[in-house]
Amino acid sequence: MNCPQCHCYCPPDVETCPCGYRFPAADAAEPSPYARQKKAVLALVMGAAGTRSKIFRLGALACLFVWALSLLFDDRLPAQGDIFSQLYREPLQTGENLPAAFQVSKKKVNYAVMPQFTYELFGLVVSQHRSDSLLDISHSRWQDFLNIKDLCVVWGKNIRSGVYRKMKFWNRDFTCMCSFPDPETAALFSASHLSNNHILCADEKTSRRILKVRPGDQIYFKGYLVNYSQPANQFFRGTSTVRDDTGNGACETVFVTDFKVLRRANPVWRAVKPLAFLASAAFLVALLLA
Repeated sequence: MNCPQCHCYCPPDVETCPCGYRFPAADAAEPSPYARQKKAVLALVMGAAGTRSKIFRLGALACLFVWALSLLFDDRLPAQGDIFSQLYREPLQTGENLPAAFQVSKKKVNYAVMPQFTYELFGLVVSQHRSDSLLDISHSRWQDFLNIKDLCVVWGKNIRSGVYRKMKFWNRDFTCMCSFPDPETAALFSASHLSNNHILCADEKTSRRILKVRPGDQIYFKGYLVNYSQPANQFFRGTSTVRDDTGNGACETVFVTDFKVLRRANPVWRAVKPLAFLASAAFLVALLLA
């Protein structure tokens, strides 16, 4: 046989070549076919397991990143170019065709509703508050189930100037708040073109549509500006009837008879958010089980 190192011929029984190369012992011969197959299978399994774990980790990180982005963008307010022309109109308020005071029931609680004016509004939702929120204890304590949601909206001058895109809005239980980054932005803002609306609704189908509304949505609603009360516990709430008042009592209390979403904002991000969250959870579970 030839030496692998110097290629010189050496007898078969020689253990060491003159060049110093040591031939392997006979008992160190190549592994059997079974041993080779076993080693190959183990290597394949270990490699696949390592690759799968890497895929699960990368998948979980990617889905969590997309979910975090969706939290930032799903309530983003639309640009002026995406606003319908109807939102530049002023709200329409009249004293005509008013019904007499009436009673409605919600969750087995009776309310007396006293219409003051007919009212309709096209607006951009900039903030909201659901009355059934876990953080809201006032509505449940007062058994005020008729006020299902507060919608803070802007229209007209605040759309035309674009100031709504430079501000921050948020809702508390009964109020809409806003802040400005600088005095120049505050000077552009028109307080008479923002309203916080206590939305009253007794119809279940319309209520579901209202509860789905999010900041950035463009909406239209029609109904009555009303005072309402719950005689059983002496609860009473009035309504503003002008747009330029401020402070306590400045919110419009609207018993809604018609409600439409003209355009929903950020539909892709809103669809992606729950999917990304569920996918990231699935990847994390798979990674733990891998």
